[in-house]
Order: sequence, then C-alpha cells, then structure tokens
Amino acid sequence: MTRRFILTITAAAVMTMTLGGIAVAHPGHEHKIMGTVTMAAADHVMLKDPDGKDATITINKDTKFMRAKKAMKAADIKVGMRIVVTAVTDADDDKSIAKVIELGADPVTK
Repeated sequence: MTRRFILTITAAAVMTMTLGGIAVAHPGHEHKIMGTVTMAAADHVMLKDPDGKDATITINKDTKFMRAKKAMKAADIKVGMRIVVTAVTDADDDKSIAKVIELGADPVTK
C-alpha cells in the first residue's frame, strides 16, 4: 500500500467517527441511558448514570417496561434499581422520552 492510500483511509475513518457522533446526538435518534434510579413517578424517572450525572427521563403512554423479556409496569420501578432506558430526544423541548425501560433486579434492602 502506498502512503497516500493509508492517509486517505485514515482521514476517512476519522471523519466517519466524528460525523457519526454528531448524527447520534441530534433529536429523533434512539440512545441508551444506563443508571441507578434515584426517583420514580408515573410520568418520569430520575437516575444517576455511571459517571455520576443525573438524568430525567419522561415516561408516556407508549413507554414499554421490561424485565428479562417480560412486560412490567411503571410501578415496578424502585429507587436503587439499575435500569437501561432506550430514549429519543424531543426536538421541541430537548427532553429524553423513554421508548423502553429495561428493569434490573430489585434493589437490595437493608
């Protein structure tokens, strides 16, 4: 391979990674949010992600709740539970809206 070919491939790879990150960040695309529940309500859930950042996710009538491929309800979400949320960002108000919330095991109580 020539040096010019290698430089072209490298530049293309860098551009793909950079533009790919931008495309995922804008509204309408699904993204995953993982964390530990700090508060749960009928219309939203708050969690702390592994980096310690807080996130609030809106729950609506279309949100599905799952645990081990079984349907659950919003009421099954407990403080201290780990969850994975598949969400989309609303273009109008920049809120994360949950499409699917995957519940982990019930938190250990002392």
